[in-house]
Amino acid sequence: MNKRGLRIALSFLAAAVFLYLFFRKLELGRVLEHMRSARLEWLALAVVFQLVHLTLRTLRWRVLLTPMKRGVGFYNLFATTAIGYLLSFVFFRVGEVLRPMMLGQREKISKSGALATCVLERLMDSLSVALLFGVYLIFLFDPPGGGTGALPMRQVRQGGLILGLGTLAIFPLLYLLVHYRQRIFERLDRRSGSANALLPKLLHSFLGGFDAVKDGRVFALAWLQSIAIWLVITGSIWASLQAFDLSVGYGDSLVMMGLLTIGIAAPTPGGMGSYEYLGQLGLVSLFGVESNRAAATILVTHAFAIGPVIIIGIILLWKEGLSFRSLSAFTREAEGA
Repeated sequence: MNKRGLRIALSFLAAAVFLYLFFRKLELGRVLEHMRSARLEWLALAVVFQLVHLTLRTLRWRVLLTPMKRGVGFYNLFATTAIGYLLSFVFFRVGEVLRPMMLGQREKISKSGALATCVLERLMDSLSVALLFGVYLIFLFDPPGGGTGALPMRQVRQGGLILGLGTLAIFPLLYLLVHYRQRIFERLDRRSGSANALLPKLLHSFLGGFDAVKDGRVFALAWLQSIAIWLVITGSIWASLQAFDLSVGYGDSLVMMGLLTIGIAAPTPGGMGSYEYLGQLGLVSLFGVESNRAAATILVTHAFAIGPVIIIGIILLWKEGLSFRSLSAFTREAEGA
């Protein structure tokens, strides 16, 4: 079995394990009954949030590409972003690197440079989620009885403070490393005694793709957009929870956002299984939601989290006259990257 086949097999195996853990104690009749009771107006709001989320991602990518090319076409950015997400669900994450390949060809810019901005996007996403989760623990976390049952509130808030401040410290550190990397590498080269030393070469390769953050205004704007993206994603989750009349406020939806982000980032097709399992676990353990009701809520939340993007991606594939087969060359190049 080749590497791709093995990766696909392991991905489906992981999904099967998570789905088993998710469904094993559920009453399917009650789950379906809860799903039918969902309030459509709240689900429509969740779709709006997802459309805003996709637009914000497009605008942030344009900002990060500014040092390479100003005024990158919004349609090309939006289309490659939506198609990339669609293909990630089909080709197991390869869409994450396929979209910069497509954009590089359309806009005549460096594909490796565009790929580096996507790596930076993922870093900023991870740090934004960590920062928002830290803020939640410090200011919004308020379990019944003033404690978690395992840790005193003081320790929880201290953990949130450490997480939040640690995340904040990474951004200026990254900016300084990129801005002054030439001086840093000159010193490393002198100490290593050779410009071909492994460590300086690795650091050059990694940080060289992050030139977008050398401009402080570009860096600040991209960071603000990253925070906005995850606040909007939280809004979509909150709207989906309101569709089932759950007593979970927008602030508490931040902790669900953290859990579901881990779930959809797991190496399963589109987060299948891992998203459901972690989401149900969070609703039952943190908010006391009955397990069948929690399962129905998370199944619908997942559908409305990825469904709009999938539909938009399919429409854009059709509009561009593309097919999954016609993208096979891009896929091979992206997998190599």
